[in-house]
Amino acid sequence: MTATLDVPEQNADLVLDQSADDYWNHYQLTFALYSVSDRAIPSAFDGLKPGQRRLLYQMHESKLLPGNKPQKSSKVCSAVTGNLHPHGGASMYGAAALMAAEFQRVKVIDGQGAFPRIQGDIPAADRYTEMRLSAPGAALTAELNDHAVPMVSTFDGEWIEPTVLPAQWPMLLCNGAVGIAEGWATKVPAHNPREVMAACRALLKTPNMTDDRLVKLIPGPDWGCGATVVGTAGLREYITTGRGAFTVRGTVSVEGKNCIITELPPGVASNTVQDRIRALVDSGELAGVADMSDLTDRRNGLRIVVTAKRGHNAEQIREQLLALTPLESTFAASLVALDENRVPRWWSVRELISAFLHLRDSVVLRRSEYRLEKVTARRHLVAGLMLIHLDIDTAVAIIRASDTVDEARQGLQERFKIDAEQADYVLSLQLRRLTKLDVIELQAEAEKLDAEFAELTELVSNPDARRKVIDQELVETAKLFKGAEFDRRTVLDFEATPVSSSAADDGPRERKVNAAWRLDDRGVFSDSHGELLTSGLGWAVWTDGRIKFTTGGGLPYKIRDIPVAPDITGLLRSGVLPDGYHLALVTRRGKVLRIDPAAVNPQGVAGNGVAGVKLVGDGDEVIAALPVSCENGEAILSISEKGWKVTEVADIPVKGRGGAGVGFHPFVNGEDALLSASISATGFVRGKKAVRAENRAKASVKGSGTDVTPAG
Repeated sequence: MTATLDVPEQNADLVLDQSADDYWNHYQLTFALYSVSDRAIPSAFDGLKPGQRRLLYQMHESKLLPGNKPQKSSKVCSAVTGNLHPHGGASMYGAAALMAAEFQRVKVIDGQGAFPRIQGDIPAADRYTEMRLSAPGAALTAELNDHAVPMVSTFDGEWIEPTVLPAQWPMLLCNGAVGIAEGWATKVPAHNPREVMAACRALLKTPNMTDDRLVKLIPGPDWGCGATVVGTAGLREYITTGRGAFTVRGTVSVEGKNCIITELPPGVASNTVQDRIRALVDSGELAGVADMSDLTDRRNGLRIVVTAKRGHNAEQIREQLLALTPLESTFAASLVALDENRVPRWWSVRELISAFLHLRDSVVLRRSEYRLEKVTARRHLVAGLMLIHLDIDTAVAIIRASDTVDEARQGLQERFKIDAEQADYVLSLQLRRLTKLDVIELQAEAEKLDAEFAELTELVSNPDARRKVIDQELVETAKLFKGAEFDRRTVLDFEATPVSSSAADDGPRERKVNAAWRLDDRGVFSDSHGELLTSGLGWAVWTDGRIKFTTGGGLPYKIRDIPVAPDITGLLRSGVLPDGYHLALVTRRGKVLRIDPAAVNPQGVAGNGVAGVKLVGDGDEVIAALPVSCENGEAILSISEKGWKVTEVADIPVKGRGGAGVGFHPFVNGEDALLSASISATGFVRGKKAVRAENRAKASVKGSGTDVTPAG
């Protein structure tokens, strides 16, 4: 007798009929949208990322205001993550520590304890520090109680939170921001708050003011770390378009035989500079350096002393430090922020100021509407009470003669022609409110309410009236920035020029324009000077067919922030792809795949690449990765054991990643493998005769021999 096992029928409602690719792409897109709109990119209106906004909102609700007792940082961050922000407390404390750092242009949080004083500092653990809002930080949340901004439910529906804060000063332009998301990156420099507030007032008065006037009002960035903007290249372009690269230099002074580093460019940590100097000394590129001491302390700030050897010039050492270390670097600004629909886009400085002024207009409008509603309701009650006071004896008689409250309410309504709400208010009054003195106070209140009603009605209906109020409030807010700590710290040296690179003590040499970028063993793109990529599109190709694209904005600038590196075993080639170029992958089996980088999602630093070209059979591998121009004229030379062929790039179709490519090198006499492939923008010659490029489908291969060289 055979036993049978009854298998229950599958519930069809629980089966998801979807391919793994579609499932992954859907949830990857969902995560990408969340990363952009809810984590990394700030709002153009209040200038805050969601985590920062929730932190300040929680501190406002906890009454952690200037002058009040600060609260333990761990308690504040735990409250934020529990009530508002579905992330770990460590990330929230990191954001709080940054807003309390001494090198911030405007400290939003007043931190008590060991918070960062110079770039690269690590704060003490959250159980040892305390925090509360600073005066400028409180100005970001001051009008929350006036119903000035929209409120929405939190992630768990148990509380509400603001969609934006009613900021009284533009934090994004004053403090700057750096954020990296899926396909988007923002890098906003800090500016002097006095200059920004003056520009806000000017743009409020003259919305169509010229770019020249805007550049005079905001001539350039002003970071809390100081430093110097060198020259004018890219500066006006940044101010007027929101995109531009300019050179920033740290402060290095010479005192006798010593070079004293007291200021660093924004985003550069002290440890990064010191590690770079040590590496240069070890490699012999800074042969004139005898010693380096870090004398930084909490009282005097940054102070790194580099001592020159006997017989070496300290001024020359200074020039080498600026040329070979991140002490002089390029700041590639990109003003990316979320619009009113939480969609990221590029903004100019003018547009960001206009967005802030739009926020202020909506705040004044919403709070005026809320206050008008309250004033209208109060005027209604006061009007009813004044009617009662005209014949108070009759009102008292009606109440005393009534058996029930409903009867008393009905009697008052019929006698004095008031509604039920006014009658209920009269019935709830205490007898002391019926004195003669109270009548005088009531009349004064009615007059005050009438005046406020007229003023609020004007604000709600007239944008010009709101602009006057906004301007007055900007003047009051600007008083927050009158202290000496808000004097300009960053020097704008328009006459200076960037320092040339120097490899030896005997004189300077120019830095190469086309630096040899590569994916190093840390998983980041760096050049021959050890500088990290901050703009452009980095690419890497492995012999097993994987490819990786990564944006310069997606790479860390500080070495200490580098995450776990990817596996670079089998890495064939890497570099930075110029604008307008494609990437051609050539396999040993004579296939080529031309990929448009715009069709491949960039990866983060720790990404191990994605499927690029599909390999065919055992022994197949990628033997060449060639950046190719989309313009006509470039050609690829492919060489096998018994033949060679020149193929024009324009004849190679653009395909999506993951395909096997197209055959472009026909083999002869039993061949099955390519030896090499190279590219030339000017074509190839054999001897002195130009080689004509052939269509990839042609079945013949040029005669044997490899005496083919690039033209020119």
